[in-house]
Amino acid sequence: MNLIIDIGNTRTKVAVFDGDTLMEQWVYERITPECISSITKMYSISKAIVSSVGKDVDCKNLLSGIPRYFELSSQLKLPITNMYKTPNTLGADRLAGAVGATVLFPDENNLVIDMGTCITLDFVNKDGEYKGGAILPGISMKFKALHTFTNKLPLLSTENLVDTANIIGNDTQSSIILGVINATCYELEGFVDRYIDTFGPINIIFTGGDAIYFEKRVKFPNFVNSNLLLIGLNKILNYNE
Repeated sequence: MNLIIDIGNTRTKVAVFDGDTLMEQWVYERITPECISSITKMYSISKAIVSSVGKDVDCKNLLSGIPRYFELSSQLKLPITNMYKTPNTLGADRLAGAVGATVLFPDENNLVIDMGTCITLDFVNKDGEYKGGAILPGISMKFKALHTFTNKLPLLSTENLVDTANIIGNDTQSSIILGVINATCYELEGFVDRYIDTFGPINIIFTGGDAIYFEKRVKFPNFVNSNLLLIGLNKILNYNE
């Protein structure tokens, strides 16, 4: 069985796959060897892969006892063609999401929108070529910016979200929320329109913790898959076998 570890900016997702089937997954604030040990007692893990966003990982210590493991980097073999101009600076999460999209929709144009600390857009064409995309501030980052760089605006979060069907906020809180959420929707809709104009029919796949706030708010058809990066990492791990 495969052990998949996705270390993000705020949390770590760990999953076990049997072939292409997701067996079980866990979410940790901090990943430790003890966490992995508890999983290997339940499942017979033969190989593992680690993806980390900007954090050094002691894989030898973390994955002690697992016979074979990989760390996702620009040097690892990929089932897609990476056309990024600076592959060594490409976030592992973006690459994993792009591969995951090709697993769900092979031989089609795919745009992954990952709604996390940052919002990333990543495009893979129908020929399996990863072209790149865009990086935007995530909604929590926008809330923090409005609070940090002003004297009186309160710090809000997704816990404060209200109905954003209106375009006019009638108090400070609703004005901030409408500004952040609707502006993000307009940004994404603008990007999607340009991608469709340029490449034709395209699948839009949302993932990431904040995806649930946008899947029904944007004006374009989309799919939501919270396990997209795990699926992509599992594909990469099997590909390197």
